[in-house]
Amino acid sequence: METSYATIIFTVINFALLFAIIVVIYKAIKGFKSFVNRNKGMEKKIDVILSKLENKEDNKYL
Repeated sequence: METSYATIIFTVINFALLFAIIVVIYKAIKGFKSFVNRNKGMEKKIDVILSKLENKEDNKYL
């Protein structure tokens, strides 16, 4: 049973590439989640601003 050095090297390279792909996918999902959370926060802030503007307009006509 003979194992060549090339087989061992390519196996290590394959595992390294697999690990790198998993890390990239994890970071992409994490970045997407932070993007969604940031947009939710912006929507809340915009809703507060719009409600304040609507209250000012309602008080203006009274």
